[in-house]
Amino acid sequence: MTGGPELYGFPPPGALPDLRWLGPDYVSVLVYDLTQGLLRQDTGTCVMGVRCEGEPEMKAAVDPAGVIRAHDACFPLQVFVQDGAGRPWRLSGLWTYSGRDLGTPAASITHFWQLVAAEGV
Repeated sequence: MTGGPELYGFPPPGALPDLRWLGPDYVSVLVYDLTQGLLRQDTGTCVMGVRCEGEPEMKAAVDPAGVIRAHDACFPLQVFVQDGAGRPWRLSGLWTYSGRDLGTPAASITHFWQLVAAEGV
């Protein structure tokens, strides 16, 4: 992401083959989705940095044939933002992707943010 936020601590996509269902560059997808969510809350938000605090927690469910059809990936993150009023914040939380019916025409991917702490910095 040239000109985007600084990114830290994300495992390289090749190290997490179980995330291929998010595309070849899961980090760009995650940062884009996170940024869009924050902008919906405050159109003046600027995401300055995102730090992945550890390996994502992965949960998979397989169908009777042994094919993965559902997958969750939960990332512990610290997000450094400046709000629309110019105040800097450090947000700590969990970003989760949930893929359902993967590999089928009904496939869907949703995401959500669970805020654990927000600190002015």
